[in-house]
Amino acid sequence: MNTAPAKQIDSAQRDLISWVSGKWWRVLSERQKEKNDGTVDRRHFEVCVFSQIMHELKSGDLCIPGSDQYSDYAEQLVSWSEYNKTIGQYCEQAGLSPDSGQFITALKHQLASIAEAVDKDFPENSSLRIENGEPILTKGTKKQESPQLAKLEQLISEKLEHVSILDVLADSEYWLNWTRLLGPLSGHDAKLENPKPRYVATVFAYGCGLGPSQTARSLKIIDRRQIAWINQRHVTEEMLDRIITEIINKYNKFALPKIWGSGKSASADGTKWDLYEQNLLSEYHIRYGGYGGLGYYHVSDTYIALFSHFIPCGVWEAVYILDGLLKNESDIQPDTLHADTQGQSTPVFGLAICLA
Repeated sequence: MNTAPAKQIDSAQRDLISWVSGKWWRVLSERQKEKNDGTVDRRHFEVCVFSQIMHELKSGDLCIPGSDQYSDYAEQLVSWSEYNKTIGQYCEQAGLSPDSGQFITALKHQLASIAEAVDKDFPENSSLRIENGEPILTKGTKKQESPQLAKLEQLISEKLEHVSILDVLADSEYWLNWTRLLGPLSGHDAKLENPKPRYVATVFAYGCGLGPSQTARSLKIIDRRQIAWINQRHVTEEMLDRIITEIINKYNKFALPKIWGSGKSASADGTKWDLYEQNLLSEYHIRYGGYGGLGYYHVSDTYIALFSHFIPCGVWEAVYILDGLLKNESDIQPDTLHADTQGQSTPVFGLAICLA
């Protein structure tokens, strides 16, 4: 039996909580219908408020001052005073006009030129057609595989040896010494004896999703508390980002990736990861089913991931599509980004022009 007192809601207060949906209003007023005194169920109202807070934190419409995960995005924007000081230099570097009228005119002319070129090529474009006034792009024809492909794949498979992930991590550490970028949060030198194996084991434990306990049972040379301690005291996101950047830069020096692409284009897409339901980031994904979050990845045409970001299932992916360009500090700097429907957004297209 609900013993929570009712909460009187007048017309002015109703305007302040106009965000309450129709379904929630039915729940809030269900127990108070017979009284007909304009009250709502207090306990249900509190649940409604906290549910709305949860959804707005996920979408970024609500922030927690002082939090590094749910901070106010408006504080990251350029102030008008700083804008007026730097707009001239920025437009000169980007090749844009600082005058809004001239900028819009130039952009309209550029878009009109592209549209005119597309119109001229339309009769000869077998992949594009117009139906009911809408352009439809058909899937490209698959190239016929060479009869020698199967033989080549077999020869490569016979030559390649099976290598464990631990061996890959150990070899990459031997070549690049990436563990030097890990260390105590204080910034001082690590006082661990032979820290490299512990760093490699920790990266293996959390990178593969095994966790410290399962990794300790598998390796049998390190305790789970040692792995967890390293992860808590010697690893940060900034350290991992620096390691990723260095590995990408070394990868970019190989000749083989240059055959796959130039590095000037990248693709962005998300992959669903399962999470516990009782998680502020976890949401039910309608398309894939089940609770979880999305790993949003920017992958270069040279077949290496440049940037990743973990986002909720319900958010529009275009909100994060430019992050991969702005936060990517590696030598591979794409100027063209491909995405699916989730990457389409008018504000994003407008911002992309300013980043040219």
